[in-house]
Amino acid sequence: MQQKTEGRVARMLTKHLAAEDHTLEQWFLVAFGDDEAARNAVAKTVNAGDGVIEIVGNIPATSVASWGLTDGEVRLVLPGEPIVTTV
Repeated sequence: MQQKTEGRVARMLTKHLAAEDHTLEQWFLVAFGDDEAARNAVAKTVNAGDGVIEIVGNIPATSVASWGLTDGEVRLVLPGEPIVTTV
């Protein structure tokens, strides 16, 4: 069965507690076809209270499926991790 859900690329910024002017940036791949649902899923996954979550891109359903993401899944992208599509 072919996956029909598109995905989103989300970026979360949070203030670092030890430094006033520094922020921590984290990137996520989210298997939701709706921006607000994707934002809420990231916030729930990381328990983001003071973080700002923005949707910075869309992912075609074929790429979401090729990466093995299922509907509703949130995946943290590690620093330096290559994101390659095989489609």
